[in-house]
Amino acid sequence: MSGVLSAASSAWGAGPFHYRLPRGSGLDPEAVTVVGQPQKHHIVRYENMYKIARQYDLGFWELARYHRQLDHFYLPWETDIDIPSQWIIPERSSYPGYLINVAELRGYRFFPEKGEVRTYPIGIGVLDYKTPIGQRFRVQSKSVNPGWRIPKGLQAKYGMAYMPPGEDCPVGSRWMGLSHYGLHGTHAPMGVGRLVSHGCIRHYPEDIEQLFDITSVGTPVELIYEPVKFGFLKGRVFVEVHEDIYHKIPDLLKYAVTRLSNRGLAGQINWTKFLRAVEERNGAPVDITR
Repeated sequence: MSGVLSAASSAWGAGPFHYRLPRGSGLDPEAVTVVGQPQKHHIVRYENMYKIARQYDLGFWELARYHRQLDHFYLPWETDIDIPSQWIIPERSSYPGYLINVAELRGYRFFPEKGEVRTYPIGIGVLDYKTPIGQRFRVQSKSVNPGWRIPKGLQAKYGMAYMPPGEDCPVGSRWMGLSHYGLHGTHAPMGVGRLVSHGCIRHYPEDIEQLFDITSVGTPVELIYEPVKFGFLKGRVFVEVHEDIYHKIPDLLKYAVTRLSNRGLAGQINWTKFLRAVEERNGAPVDITR
């Protein structure tokens, strides 16, 4: 597996990107685990953060948190903004077919035989109905234009046990069942990149159609929670830090430093840049090479 990634994000998934995993701990100058590339967008009249995010296949908060200083719905016309269309792939010893990092609200569809990955923004469970973490599944079923079998705890809210397919059905046009959880589309795309579901994983309508076509029954799916990621590109070290959205890590700085040390990178980085990245937590890769 080899290659340097440089491909623009667009609707229907970002990628495919080539990656190359590091060999062992420490800095591997041949590793390529930072994928995509930042872009620029020129804001035109009446555009808002949601519209721009979807255009570049980003989740709403993925773009909004990167530009916290801007009003999300009243953007300055005729100005340029940065698009954070670059990501560090989560570090694993091996990759399942679809790896979902709940902490960053993003999934990674791997093709290890090609050394390629595609990535998609997702919507996840609200705090009272968290998306399960640390579990491994396989795709058990696939459905086009599915209905929704409503969980018992929600049937009173919706006044029914089953919602037929259609514009009002929250699972959208595609469903891939994992257990009672699933990967699906949505009738409300603004929820992608947010905590919105009752535990399932939502995708933009255009993304779930592509993911559905390239994912077969039996494909492994793993859900992890990793708000701090380290990556490599052209012999340089990057860190990507996200908010602890499910409040699972009491001290994110301590957690990040521990991960850095365990990775054998403490002597390779600029600590000022590293600490600033942890403080800002803007969800984009930051070059912290010494």
